[in-house]
Amino acid sequence: MSEGATATSPALETEVAPLPDNDDLHREIFLRLPPLPSSLPRASLVCKRWRRLISDPAFLRRFHVHHRAPPLLGFFADEDGDIEFVPTLRRPDRIPGARFSLPRRDNDYLSFLGCRHGLALLVDRARFEAVVWNPVSGSQCRVPFPLEFNKRHVYKGAVVRSSGDGHVQGDSRLIPFKLVLVHHTDLHDKLAFACLYESESGRWGNISSIAIPLSRLHQPAVLVGNRLYWILLGTSDILEFDLDGQSLAIVRKPEDARVTNNSGIQALAVEGNKLGLATLSKMSIQLWRRETNSDAAGRWMPWKTVELDKLLPVSRSTRIWPTTILGFDEDSNAFFICTSVGIYMIQLESTQFTKLLEGDSFTAYYPYTSLYTAGY
Repeated sequence: MSEGATATSPALETEVAPLPDNDDLHREIFLRLPPLPSSLPRASLVCKRWRRLISDPAFLRRFHVHHRAPPLLGFFADEDGDIEFVPTLRRPDRIPGARFSLPRRDNDYLSFLGCRHGLALLVDRARFEAVVWNPVSGSQCRVPFPLEFNKRHVYKGAVVRSSGDGHVQGDSRLIPFKLVLVHHTDLHDKLAFACLYESESGRWGNISSIAIPLSRLHQPAVLVGNRLYWILLGTSDILEFDLDGQSLAIVRKPEDARVTNNSGIQALAVEGNKLGLATLSKMSIQLWRRETNSDAAGRWMPWKTVELDKLLPVSRSTRIWPTTILGFDEDSNAFFICTSVGIYMIQLESTQFTKLLEGDSFTAYYPYTSLYTAGY
């Protein structure tokens, strides 16, 4: 090096490459925004370019796939046929209850049966139709009951998203679905019938039947793998419908399970994609799981116990008692209970709890989870 020359660090000689300012980079950033209702709308207000990227249907499909556990937006509350949406998120993510108004027609008689995969299932008992409804998009599909079903009897059911990537014929906003409808005959016959409808074919399958004890089905159903499960109130056994085989079966409850009332039992999906059960007794919830390995296949095993009086943050002077287990949500892996001090969500694995809202035991609550991307 010549005299008077100054040494230069190799690190300073290397120019730092600027971050790529392109659409792909922005899409990857947007993809990782929280799956809350305000996330995409707020980002889309920055500029026209961002709105164009966010509103692209291909990006919205990727956003749905990336966020496999959508947030709990609220509950559909059904009190003697008076159904309304009760939001649980805080502002700015809170969805107004009027935004999810039911898809009513003149002189209909709607009953709510449950939610899954962003879809809600109702039955119109006046027209003898099942109604599959997407509250976010407002789209719906009405499916007449199978001709073989006796229209005088009680109906239960469940809706499940199909594995296809298409849409329901006649409505590009409604994803393909499978619909299961179950009905009872009169109490003297003690039979249950079930039938599967697939939106992609537009047809009902074969009707399967099974003898059941003197009881009625508890809504909503729980999806575990490719099977749907309903509690049989009265015996606390479980009715199983196999979506692949389109067949019914009875699963006996654990012999040691203590159920004090019809609202104190709930089917669950537990770790390892196994069938689980929650039984409520006084201030304790006992969780069970049904083994599937060859050595103990079909055997119920105690899993964990949730002591509500130790878990919920209430003072010792407050008298608290659980009134009902409201249901289970497969997306958030949580079950819901209604107590004298409010409605709580309890995570199945960690038993962490969240108080959602005030409520009472006279209302049926159906948790609704979905990615809210309305307006795009």
